[in-house]
This record gives sequence, C-alpha cells and structure tokens, in this order.
Amino acid sequence: MNISRARQLQIQGPGSKKCYGGDQSWFSSNTKAAGGCGSVAGANALRALARCNKEFRKLITDSKKIPAPVKDALCSDSPGHENFSLLMTGVYETMGSFEIFPLNLIYDRKDRSSKVFSKLKSTLGQTNTGFIIGIIRFARKLSIDITVKSLPAAFVTKERARQFIEEGLRSSGAVVLLTCHNRHNARLFDPDSDLGKKLTDGADSAIKSHFTTITDIDGDRLLITTWGKPGVVDLNELAGSWRSIKAYEASLMYLLPAKKKEATSAMLTSWKLFMAGLGHALIRR
Repeated sequence: MNISRARQLQIQGPGSKKCYGGDQSWFSSNTKAAGGCGSVAGANALRALARCNKEFRKLITDSKKIPAPVKDALCSDSPGHENFSLLMTGVYETMGSFEIFPLNLIYDRKDRSSKVFSKLKSTLGQTNTGFIIGIIRFARKLSIDITVKSLPAAFVTKERARQFIEEGLRSSGAVVLLTCHNRHNARLFDPDSDLGKKLTDGADSAIKSHFTTITDIDGDRLLITTWGKPGVVDLNELAGSWRSIKAYEASLMYLLPAKKKEATSAMLTSWKLFMAGLGHALIRR
C-alpha cells in the first residue's frame, strides 16, 4: 500500500494522539456526533484534494477569505484536531443531516452514552444527494468551486468499482464510500500503530448506513479511515454486499476542482446518482 496517501490525512488528536482523518466524536453536539459521518468524510475529501492538487492548495493558501484555522486543517502536514473540528463543523452546518425534532434537542441535553439513543435515533444521517450539494455549497462559501464525480454502487461489478476508486485516488487523493443498508465489515486499527506494518491486529466493525473515506487500494484491500482510525475493507466482501436491493443508495464519490458553471450543474443533477442507484437495485444489475 502507498502509506503516504493515508498519511495525507494525519491529524494530531486529543492528547497529541495520532489520528487519520476526522472523528465525528469531536463534534460538540451529540446529534452531530451521531449523524455527522457525511460531513467528516466531506472534510477528509477536501483535505485530501488540497494535499494532492497543488493548484487547488494554492487557491486555499492564497485566499484572503478562508480563516487561518481552516487553511491549516486543509493544507498543513498534521493539523490539530481543534482546527479540523472547526472544518468538520463548517461542513456540517452547510451539509447538515436529517435531524429528528425534538429528539435532536433532547439528545443534545443528555449524556452522549445514553442507552436510549442507541435505539431511538435523533438523526437519520445524510443522503448521497445531500452530500454532493452540501460539499459543493461549503466549498463555494470558501470562494472555491468543486464538482463531485460519482458512481452508484448497487450491483456494480468489483472491477468497475476498482477502476473508479483508482481514478479517484489518482485525481483527488481520496474516495468517499457511502454504505447504504447493505452491510460489510471493516477492520479498524489503533491510529498509533505503524501503518507500514501488516495490518492484522485490528478489531472488526460492521459498517452500515455510514460514510467512510478510502485512502488507498492494494489488490482487493481498501485502506479507509473512519472515526479517526485507519482500517481495511475487503473489496470482495464489499462488492458482494452491493448485490442487494439494500444497496440502493450505496455510492462512491470523489472531488475535483471545477468552474462555477460545472459546480452548479453538479448540484442541480445530484439527484441522478440516487435515481441511478435505485434503478440498478430494482432491476438487480
């Protein structure tokens, strides 16, 4: 694996602990922490694009409108989690999630570990359409235009997915994976572990209805980040989970710099990704 790709998302977490990508537990709001995975993946993807595209990074560093903490979160080698949390929160405030009133207000006043809210959800998270519109609108607030390249994953072949992921990694530095109601495993690892070693000592987690960030591909292994940790997803298992009607919204997406007209067009046509995935799920191919 190209470990340098994963290290592009390195962050100094609380207590100087090493993290890879943002951690939605850093949100101050309990509801944001529960449903903010799309905003975290969006922040990760913007940071990856800034780190791998010199012209895009220069737009950010030369801008007089982007606050210094946001520039640090996007462009520095290892920003602090305080600045990256500010970036994540900015993305969430633009992208949002489907918070359920008044459960969101109640949960935000409760202890985050409340067992009630492991069953009673205060948010439904975000859709692939909402992700596309939200991340483009957030970039535009920074006076930057981007577009989102996407692939509906329901019933897509493993080789077509591999091709798209490789294209995204080359062009954007990271690919956002939205897992719908299909379920697959991810093996997550201690962020302080040496990524250059074989990743064999992690703990398995079931991924469902969740945004993660793909940072590399090696054969049939995808290196991802979620909850501030690196992890590995088996592409065979993932592709197998897509062969289900439950994967109707499963998607792969990556960001690219764009002209204003192209960015606007991407927002206006974002619904096509959802409809294409739903169509593939219904006809099962």
